[in-house]
Amino acid sequence: MAKQTQPGSVSRRKILTDAALISVAAGCSGVFPWAAPARAADAASASTAADLDAAKKEGPLVVLHGDQESDVVAFLKAFTAKTGIDAQEVRMLPGVALPKLSAEFRTGSTDFDVYQTSDAGLMDDLRLQGHVQRYLSRELKGYESRYKSTPEGFWTAYFINVGTVMYDPRYVKHDEAPKSFEDLLKPEWARQIGFQDASAGSQYAWWYVLQDVLPADYWQRLAQQKPRAYASSTQMMQDLHSGDLKIGGKVSIFQYPKSVRQHQPVEVVFPTPGTPAQSQVVGILSGTRRPNAAKAYIDYLLSKEGQQRWNEIQGSYSPRHDVAISGLPSLAHTKLLLPKDFNRYRSVDEHQKFVKLWNEIVGF
Repeated sequence: MAKQTQPGSVSRRKILTDAALISVAAGCSGVFPWAAPARAADAASASTAADLDAAKKEGPLVVLHGDQESDVVAFLKAFTAKTGIDAQEVRMLPGVALPKLSAEFRTGSTDFDVYQTSDAGLMDDLRLQGHVQRYLSRELKGYESRYKSTPEGFWTAYFINVGTVMYDPRYVKHDEAPKSFEDLLKPEWARQIGFQDASAGSQYAWWYVLQDVLPADYWQRLAQQKPRAYASSTQMMQDLHSGDLKIGGKVSIFQYPKSVRQHQPVEVVFPTPGTPAQSQVVGILSGTRRPNAAKAYIDYLLSKEGQQRWNEIQGSYSPRHDVAISGLPSLAHTKLLLPKDFNRYRSVDEHQKFVKLWNEIVGF
């Protein structure tokens, strides 16, 4: 039976900060106390395809993730139907998953086989520390380098989470709706703009890519608008559709088709000069007890068929050019701003800078 863990009050940012302080005190700055020495990947093992017969005998695959649970359950049913491999899911947001994983890494093994996360920086940390197993799936050829780890095979994007502006046309007229980030600063939107709070990995990615694009004083001016913080984009959409909130300043794109399916009026805006986006990434955890099942899952999730199935369920964009999801706005003329420079993106200092600034902006 699928298990679910409720997100706790501890954010990844706090855990990263605490870990860094401990490591500095221990004289090993830049390395988490629970980090294992990075291991060179075994080329033969990384290139060896999944043995499906062996995979079916390994026991149920366990997928750790932070996605909407109903979406993952539906996808795992499709995976089992396709491969005959049983699978379970455990939902934990990064702030809960990180201490759980750190405890298991100390033992040299883990109950989880595959990790899906919104935080590519966290996944790359795990790669550097030797906690992600390399697998050169045949499906990697369908992905651009910006959607894969360097070197490839440690983690790969399984959907693109685009942070758009959304509004309900029952309460905001099209001609008056914001078309750019500067438009969010207009006086009519004071106290009527919603964002996620600083614990959201997608909100960090949104700020990270915009800090070098927008004017330096933008954040101070945004704070003067007194935007409202939400724990999730789902909660934000509820207020948009009730008229209690006028503008979703950063809303995950998958909320658009979900509103349409619920027959709720919604409009989406891809602001100029570019729309922030982040890769939701997947990888196999080192120490997996079900290596063949884990490889089979990666193959299916990254395949054209698997990408079509997952992104239809989720309502999101696929990194694959040969997969198109109906009901989503075209990205043909949209410039996506994805995080670059992973050393900076995953740094404790950068996270501290964001949390302090963002809490000031939303009034925490």
